[in-house]
Amino acid sequence: MRDAIGQVFTLQIILAFVLLINGYMAYSVNYTRAFRVKNQIINIIEQYEGPENDEAKDKIVSYVHNMNYEVSSTLINDKEADGYTCYKEGWCYKATKVTTADADGDMEGTYYTVVTFVNIDIPVINRIVGLGRFLQVVGETKTIY
Repeated sequence: MRDAIGQVFTLQIILAFVLLINGYMAYSVNYTRAFRVKNQIINIIEQYEGPENDEAKDKIVSYVHNMNYEVSSTLINDKEADGYTCYKEGWCYKATKVTTADADGDMEGTYYTVVTFVNIDIPVINRIVGLGRFLQVVGETKTIY
C-alpha cells in the first residue's frame, strides 16, 4: 500500500511540473507577440507622427491582424479607465505633451505611451489575483516635435 501512495504522489509532482513548464511556454510565446506588436506600433506612430492619422491607423490594424493578436476586452476597459485611448484590436495609447528648453527657445512636443497586452486568459486566476498589470507590455515613442 505504501508504494501505491508514493507512485501517486510522484505522478502528481510530474504533472505539476509539466503544467508549470507548459504555462511558462504559453506566457513566453504570447509575451513575445505582444512585444513585437508594441514595437511595430511605436515605429508606425513615429513614422506618421502620431496615431491620429488614418493611414497610420490602417497600417496598425493591418499589422495587428497579420500577427493574429487578440486581447480580452476586460484588459482594454481597465486601461480606458486610466485615461488611455484604446482600440478593439488590443492596444492603447496615451499622448503626453512636453516642453523642452533649447538654445532657440522652448519647443513643444508629444510622446506617446503604447500599451499592448499578453493574452493569457485563465479565468479563475485572473478573477482572484487580477493579473491585468502583470500582463501589460508598455513602451514610449521618441518625442515628436
